[in-house]
Amino acid sequence: TTLAGLFAVSSTIHLKMKYYTNNGQVATINGDIAAARRCFEAATKNLNTVTTPKKKKAEQPTPVVNSVGSSNPVDLDARLTKKEHEEEK
Repeated sequence: TTLAGLFAVSSTIHLKMKYYTNNGQVATINGDIAAARRCFEAATKNLNTVTTPKKKKAEQPTPVVNSVGSSNPVDLDARLTKKEHEEEK
């Protein structure tokens, strides 16, 4: 077979194939899991073509500021306890 002629090792689970090049180096071919899933779904539906979804524009996240409402801002100061705060007054 072709894979045996290339001395290739394939892994369908990892979607990879490794083989020796002409100069003795090991080359790796990586598959695309999303494309493989689309092909599988198309094959199970007996479709002849596979459509590639268009990339959506990345939405810019709006900066969010969390605010804490308190009638007394000193209550938020961790350096002082209520007793120390009353002593300062």
